[in-house]
Amino acid sequence: MKRAYWSRLHWLLTAFALVAVVAAACGGDDDDDDTGGDGGDVTYGSAGFKVVEIDAGAPVKIGISSVTSGDLKGLGQPIVDAAKLAGEGKTIQGHPIEWVVKDDQCSADGGAAAANQILQEGVVAAVGPICSGAVVAAQPQYEQAGVTHVSPSSTAHKPTFPDRNDVFQTFLRTTYSDDIQGPAQAKFAYGTLQAKTAYIVYDTDAYGSGLRDAFRKAFEAEGGKIVGTPEGFEKKTTDFKSIVTNIQNAKPDLVYFSGFYAEATPFIKQLRAENKDVKFLSGDGVKNDEFTKGAGADAEGAYLSLPSPVYSGAGYQSFTELFEKATGLKVDSSPFVAESYDAATVIITALEKVAEKDGDKLKIDLKKLNEEIRKVELDGAAGKIKFDARGDNVGGETPVSLFVVKNGAYEEVKN
Repeated sequence: MKRAYWSRLHWLLTAFALVAVVAAACGGDDDDDDTGGDGGDVTYGSAGFKVVEIDAGAPVKIGISSVTSGDLKGLGQPIVDAAKLAGEGKTIQGHPIEWVVKDDQCSADGGAAAANQILQEGVVAAVGPICSGAVVAAQPQYEQAGVTHVSPSSTAHKPTFPDRNDVFQTFLRTTYSDDIQGPAQAKFAYGTLQAKTAYIVYDTDAYGSGLRDAFRKAFEAEGGKIVGTPEGFEKKTTDFKSIVTNIQNAKPDLVYFSGFYAEATPFIKQLRAENKDVKFLSGDGVKNDEFTKGAGADAEGAYLSLPSPVYSGAGYQSFTELFEKATGLKVDSSPFVAESYDAATVIITALEKVAEKDGDKLKIDLKKLNEEIRKVELDGAAGKIKFDARGDNVGGETPVSLFVVKNGAYEEVKN
């Protein structure tokens, strides 16, 4: 690619990385509980779309922003592997696909840093980030660069309803929003589990606080009562004893945990040491085999949800065979792998349509690529994919799947 373009872009990306980190630090624990809404009439910000020129024989680079180390590697690495599978055996007008993978640590700081690194590599699009806190921090950089990124797993309200008037034109997602998951959890808690009171414990990032708000609003609308003050924690927290003490004093029917399995594991072990009976409900950030392995017997009876149906279509079956053969992992051992495969497929499908030969070089108009990605309708591994004006997936069925841990395994609950 032209060196001049990317060198000019370098200092812009560095500046935007700093702005994004500061913005995320100020906004990550937003208590705004306004959720819901469809795509509607939207206005977009000013994206820095360019025409990218790729030299003869050079690869077309696509970024992947995910967690590839630390406690949440069990969530992030399978998502990386699934995205790469979408490009196997494919080229863009004869140019090979090269994946640029950066570790975003599922955090605001990590998301901004990974975006900076990915964009400096000259990518034309990206999969991710996978966590909502990282997405919110990275969105300004991708927008400034005019690089479209498709998240397979960011479920928070804020990425498609940002804290500004204009929607981010360069962000889309193949998963569904917590505007669906939170109310479904609340209905299940109040109706099926007969929980009339709930105590909320949440990760203070965009995902944890967003899902907290969606659940709280819906649970109270059902007739439930939130007892105690919702308690936030930072990532990598391991000592939850004071929170457990407060839970014991509040005597809720149910503990609602909005966060990831890395913190849910020590939390539920400490909770069960004091209280064997209170019901435990959490979402997609916890529903992972790493949770049942780490928590052991203390995970028994825990309820978890995913913002999607249990997949069973032909596309999912084909993907399952491909994924399990390539990785040696069970396809349901970690969530969002099918959505990751679809996110990469959406990007590649659009690239195949807009990439143009110019002599022995390849030209990709990033604005046309964005428009084509937004127009893609796909019967994918995770069902139908179709994007609304905000970038939300509105293509398929949106029932929330619910599970209970029995004998160390996840068993679907027919709600």
